[in-house]
Amino acid sequence: MTPDWIQQAENWCASVENSTAGLMLISALVSLGNAAVFWVLVRRIRGVRPHFAGKMASDPWCWLIGVPYWLLLLPMLAMAVGGHGAAEAFHSLLPAPLAVACMAFQFAVWVYGGVLLIGLVVRGSFGVFAGDRFSRTETGTVPRPSAGDSPPSDSPQSRRDFLRKAAFGVPAVIVTAAAAGGVCSQLPPVIRRVQLPVRAPGLRGLRIVQFSDVHIGSYLERDRLREISEAVNAQRPDLVVCTGDLIDNRLEQLEFAQNLLGRLKPRVGTFMCMGNHEYIAAQGDEAAVKAAYAEAGATVLVDTAIKLPLGGSHLWLAGTDFPGAPGGSLGDRPSTAESMDRVLADMRDDGAPRIVLSHHPKTFFEGRERQIDLMLSGHTHGGQISLGRIHDHALTPNLPFEFYHKGLYEHEGRRLYVNSGIGSWLPVRINCPPEVTLVELV
Repeated sequence: MTPDWIQQAENWCASVENSTAGLMLISALVSLGNAAVFWVLVRRIRGVRPHFAGKMASDPWCWLIGVPYWLLLLPMLAMAVGGHGAAEAFHSLLPAPLAVACMAFQFAVWVYGGVLLIGLVVRGSFGVFAGDRFSRTETGTVPRPSAGDSPPSDSPQSRRDFLRKAAFGVPAVIVTAAAAGGVCSQLPPVIRRVQLPVRAPGLRGLRIVQFSDVHIGSYLERDRLREISEAVNAQRPDLVVCTGDLIDNRLEQLEFAQNLLGRLKPRVGTFMCMGNHEYIAAQGDEAAVKAAYAEAGATVLVDTAIKLPLGGSHLWLAGTDFPGAPGGSLGDRPSTAESMDRVLADMRDDGAPRIVLSHHPKTFFEGRERQIDLMLSGHTHGGQISLGRIHDHALTPNLPFEFYHKGLYEHEGRRLYVNSGIGSWLPVRINCPPEVTLVELV
């Protein structure tokens, strides 16, 4: 099972993020960090270009970098003052490409700040050794070059110049990578294929298409919804399943969700489970969300299972509720164990495949101990930055406390597939493109 402290930390983070005061505090702290990074950049500019050694007001290079720097970070400053109102204003007023550019640049600043912090820790750890070495240099142990001479290539001064210029190049590389990640986050979804063996001949060849975490309203232009529906329909689905977070944070986004769901063309039907952002948008009115999805033709499965007759055989399809705790920020959500008990109570043990939709992949810690064949999940967005995977351990810096990040996992015959989603927390994806999954029964 997932450790209790992780669940408690998730609930606390959600409660802070969903409160206006919490968002303002987070944005203010981030803005202070942005200011610290800018101060370091100014110092490094002056180190590389010593003839601009005056105040910033007289340094054109500082202005050349400072103006676009703070313009791109303006949304974070605005949220520090206006909270959710400012965030919604920027989402509605800024064109999607500009909103993506702003948040991709904010991501780049975070990464560079992390690099600086790691460097500070390393320098502090070896400060005594480094201080003794440079003190010998400054007292004349190494001869200084005479005026007009270039320092030798192996001199301390030459090495310091090289390190200063190399350090100044790091932010340029990070910004370039973030920009590329921003572009990749807006690309059409790729198709990932998963095969699930079944005993019933009548079910072989069945095509289940999964999509997840669209986050309508967050860095996703409305035109992309048609792109998503076309990608799903192109797989000739028998069943379409959405594993939550179709909308992002407002009930007004349901109109666009209905348009997307209405364009899907499965042979049998469209099915969904609830994600945490459905509850964030609902603010207690979950019935409105479920009704809107149902009106668009989707069957919403919340801690329940249904029997689907198919080709002379049948399978069981279930959906769990988003896990939580009594008194949590998203209401009194059931635990993962309670949800799994409820869905299994609706399934007969008749040998037919059991497929469970569960937004959060941590449900698999419970599911893998139960009689299920496949769980389909989302929520993690695949980490959005993927450095590869070693066995079951995905290498992503964004999800240090999760285990099931992306792709296919197996535990004693039970399978889990974690879809990388289509939307974004931040509009940056590196080696983790938007995804639609095709599950084929063979």
